[in-house]
Amino acid sequence: MGFDLCCQKKLSKKELYSFAPTREKEILRIKYKSNYDFLFEELEHKYNILGHIQLIDYVNLLNNYEPETATLNLTGVMKKDYSHHDYSLSYVMTVDIFQNFIENKLYKTSEIIQLSEKKELMLSTFTEVCREIFNSLELKLNQHYEEKRNDRITKKILISLGVLYCKSDVIGKIKLIYDLFKNDKDKFVKSEDFEKYLISSFLICSYCMLSVRKKIIRANKKIPEMKEEDFINCLKVCQLKISQNLLKIFNENFFDKDEFDWNEFKNKFNQKENGFQWILSPKGIRKMLEENVF
Repeated sequence: MGFDLCCQKKLSKKELYSFAPTREKEILRIKYKSNYDFLFEELEHKYNILGHIQLIDYVNLLNNYEPETATLNLTGVMKKDYSHHDYSLSYVMTVDIFQNFIENKLYKTSEIIQLSEKKELMLSTFTEVCREIFNSLELKLNQHYEEKRNDRITKKILISLGVLYCKSDVIGKIKLIYDLFKNDKDKFVKSEDFEKYLISSFLICSYCMLSVRKKIIRANKKIPEMKEEDFINCLKVCQLKISQNLLKIFNENFFDKDEFDWNEFKNKFNQKENGFQWILSPKGIRKMLEENVF
């Protein structure tokens, strides 16, 4: 794990892996597929170090990260209970600060250190991928809100990257999202904060990854260039307006009542038909974008 646990009471393997309490029953993972997944296979798997890192590690490292102490080891018990009161997650990130976090925190986790010695290309590629995701996400969020600002991307928004790509059980991802966006009455309600998280997730898997795929040849010659036809066809489902429409559709279908308790919320993700587990998956999000092109 990425932490040196210094307390006497050791967490179990299950607890280390999940944000959900051990009493919670795991939810069966639903597999999705979209027509353009093949374009992103290498970027989302072969060169994606997040697939080696547990979500609980990623979130804790991000939550505790400060540029001034970036090179210091983080020790202690991993935090499992998050909420909108965690003001550290409102910390505004820049692309350079994000790169610093990647290089001084993620690359120093035991999982990445233990990878093959021939990992230089993987790390350099991942760094470029994340920089382009950050820059293109910032661009599209500014367009979405119709105002250019340099404080669009916070640590909380970058949690979406971990939910999409880090190792975790399904129930753990759901619990993290519930805790981050529930109100003071422990109810999950519609909020601007959650909508920003959602559309960021949609954009990361679509427009941002397509932008990466188009440009990554400059950093990694082993990844073949896209065919122009594939790029044009994929772009049709990766436009901002398609993500905006999907956000509208999500709100209309998910919020069939004003508020949800934890059991009601998690049940929304336990249905193969008309369920919402797709928001946790790049392939699931792309599938829904494809199905809702207008």
